[in-house]
Amino acid sequence: MKKFIKILAVLVCVFALTACSEETFTNLQDGTYRAEYKNFDVYGWKDYIEITVEDGEISELVFDAVNMEDGTLKSEDESYKNQMEPIVGTYPAKYNADLINQFLESGKISAVDVVAGATQSTGSFKTLLTNIVANIKAGDTTVVLVDDFVAEK
Repeated sequence: MKKFIKILAVLVCVFALTACSEETFTNLQDGTYRAEYKNFDVYGWKDYIEITVEDGEISELVFDAVNMEDGTLKSEDESYKNQMEPIVGTYPAKYNADLINQFLESGKISAVDVVAGATQSTGSFKTLLTNIVANIKAGDTTVVLVDDFVAEK
């Protein structure tokens, strides 16, 4: 129960901050931009987002996580998928695509709904988007390092 309350509190804060500080993805500068967490989470993954802008429009958006031990991507980890899908009905490649599509359809962070079974990843996706928008508008391709998104075992 404590774990649920902590996760709920973090998500409420993330969604409240996102809604209040909604930045539109307009006037974008061409380039490739990346935001990632400073450290790996307690499970050994580090979420990141990479956005490519061409002609002022997002042409590619990647949201994934890299493994600390072997550098594999969470979306390509079949073992992770096989453990997760039967329990929660989704898996990284599926929910990543859903989150990306929701954002690209609306162009607004606040329009991205929580994906069932991927609540924490939804919060991470929104946090990384929120932290990268200023760089994209300024044309600053420096990697944005985001304070850690707390995940508990």
